[in-house]
Amino acid sequence: MLALFIAVSFALALVLWAERQPPSGTATTPTANPVADLAAARRSPAAAAVEDLPRIRGFRPGDVIELEIIGPLPRPEDLRFEQVGCDARMLLDDLPALIFEGVPVHHLRPAQIRFRSPQAA
Repeated sequence: MLALFIAVSFALALVLWAERQPPSGTATTPTANPVADLAAARRSPAAAAVEDLPRIRGFRPGDVIELEIIGPLPRPEDLRFEQVGCDARMLLDDLPALIFEGVPVHHLRPAQIRFRSPQAA
């Protein structure tokens, strides 16, 4: 399970990093370091603070998030959501994995999170 959490965290960090890339022709400095976020989560995954988790910005009801992970794919019952202030936190096997910024927890369902294996691609 720890390996699964690490793989999901790494995949999420890569997804978020790719989403934060500026459009071509725009030069900006990145605001966060996903590698540092992943390193912090690896040190203490059970106690990962909200600040150390990958974040999804601009999520709307009806959106679907697809994550690529290495290893066995989690089941929908392995996912849980909880409210943290105005954000929602996704728990994978009761370990914090992802933050949805500004999203009420009642807008999230496990069916909106899809996992795929790189071998299936």
